[in-house]
Amino acid sequence: MILSVNGVYKSYGAETVLDGVDLRVDAGEKVALVGRNGTGKTTLLRIISGIEEADGGSIHLAHGAKIGYLRQDSPISSEGTVLQIAEEGRKHVLELKSRLEELERRIASNSTDEELNEYALLHEHFIDAQGYSAERDVRIVLQRLGFDEAEFSKPSSALSGGEKTRLALAVMLLEEPDLLILDEPTNHLDLQATEWLEEWIQSYRGSVLLVSHDRRFLEKVATRFVELRDCKAKSYPGPFEKFMRVRDEDLERQASQAAKREEEIRKLDEFVRRFINSERVGQARGKRRILNRLIASKTESPTTERSMKAGFGKVARSGDIVIECKSLSKSFGDQNLFNGLDWTVRRSERWGIIGQNGSGKSTLVKIALGLIEPDSGSARLGANVMAGFFSQDASDLDMESTPLEAIADDTGLQIPKARDLLGRFLFTGDQVFQKIGTLSGGERNKLALARLTALKPNLLVLDEPTNHLDMDSREALSSVLKDYEGTLVLVSHDRRLLEETTSRTLDIRSDGVTQFPGSYADYRSHKQSNGKSTRNQDHRVPEKASISQREISKEIVRCERQVEQLESQIEIAESKVRQIEDRLSSPEKSDDIAALSQFYAESKVALDQLIGNWEVMNERLENLRSLQGSSQ
Repeated sequence: MILSVNGVYKSYGAETVLDGVDLRVDAGEKVALVGRNGTGKTTLLRIISGIEEADGGSIHLAHGAKIGYLRQDSPISSEGTVLQIAEEGRKHVLELKSRLEELERRIASNSTDEELNEYALLHEHFIDAQGYSAERDVRIVLQRLGFDEAEFSKPSSALSGGEKTRLALAVMLLEEPDLLILDEPTNHLDLQATEWLEEWIQSYRGSVLLVSHDRRFLEKVATRFVELRDCKAKSYPGPFEKFMRVRDEDLERQASQAAKREEEIRKLDEFVRRFINSERVGQARGKRRILNRLIASKTESPTTERSMKAGFGKVARSGDIVIECKSLSKSFGDQNLFNGLDWTVRRSERWGIIGQNGSGKSTLVKIALGLIEPDSGSARLGANVMAGFFSQDASDLDMESTPLEAIADDTGLQIPKARDLLGRFLFTGDQVFQKIGTLSGGERNKLALARLTALKPNLLVLDEPTNHLDMDSREALSSVLKDYEGTLVLVSHDRRLLEETTSRTLDIRSDGVTQFPGSYADYRSHKQSNGKSTRNQDHRVPEKASISQREISKEIVRCERQVEQLESQIEIAESKVRQIEDRLSSPEKSDDIAALSQFYAESKVALDQLIGNWEVMNERLENLRSLQGSSQ
């Protein structure tokens, strides 16, 4: 057991957020904390990490266990460059390396038994901590989380909020705590970084407790789910599909039991009222005692959580060409986003736009809508196009206005109809009179979406619409977009939303732009099967039948031989590494420690390369076998 939460209670004034919450995380578990926005997930994480105090209950950590907590707004307190701050995550290992290098210099000139013994002990710790790859690990983690080599020297003070969060995540991953607590870790990650983080968590030896509304992410990494509902916590087994099925069955059972108890109470109450003053008063008193016990032990039916209910309805027909971009180029300072980009969107097409953070996705759609001028080239909207634009984090809303004013003023709806529309997007009671600036990020996003449905555009351009939305709201948005009859352009890092609502993909990266005639799932599968992609042109998904069974079989045999050869080479390389480790752990005075250490580092790199080649070849072999099986 790494973490045990027992009977935790927390309230803010008269509002109870957590009421007797129990939670357990065992060693190596990957536990997802799920629930609607506002159910207390972040509050519970803050209590576990010691940032907030519970009003009641207890938190127990395994003796000596270290916690790493990534908050949604995780600050970078240190001053320094991106690389310097990231290296703090491997500080202990890098300090070990520095001491070993100092000992190597001393041993090379005139060593003592104490220095040799210290070197042997430290070197053993260094190997256990995978020290020879420490510097490389720091750079790899930064690159995987979206930092270019050129940004390693960038001061932390110059980073954006999203970059600071990614840097904080890098430090956390490099520290490798016993319990890693992640609150919406994918919020500022592009798709490539998110998929890398999934693989990292899957192979992580420590425990993970995470909050995320990214369904694909949860499907990949979580082995157990704890849902917060009605201020209580309930644990369910994974994977995700099983959690959903068992949870729904559990809620139905609770609702059925609560309904039966209510009916039993109603009948007993009716009997007592009818006969308490009659000749059957004895029976009535007995029934009343049972009634009181039932009321005292009564359990409420689970709260039915409402979802957004809206749609765009019929939209006016546009011309065949909806967006036409020719030879577009755009730079900001020294950063070139894209150059000579041609992109045409036709009526009823559904485009998903993906790419690295800062690659120009938002800039492109703003140029297409005429909100930003390109450096060169042209962009235009077609005939009879009525565009509706959702800007990232609904930044175009008037923060001093109210939701009711925003809908009525921008759409021309009368107050009753505006209130009805807001109700379908879960704005109830006095919420419609709050200033927009006081709303949560998720509420502002829902307001912006509500306004778009009333305007009924025939071109819908959405820039990261799922930011701050919980899982149920994302599912509702997906349903709305699937029914939308106009032309859709969606910038998103939500893979499920892209897969369910788009049928063409535009991938914008620093080394070029790829246009692909398929959803994100098709595009990713195509890239994996081909290993690389050609830029600035449409790609066709290769048909499996285009490769003969004979060719597949021959390639499988060739790959199997290469795998066998690599396995033999790995065995030899591992044996060499072990031999050097043994010499370094018990060095003799005649040994050249510095040269031996360098030889060890080079041998480790060679071993890592062999293992990497083996993994690539194995993956290719599996793909070929799958192709062979599906072709038969």
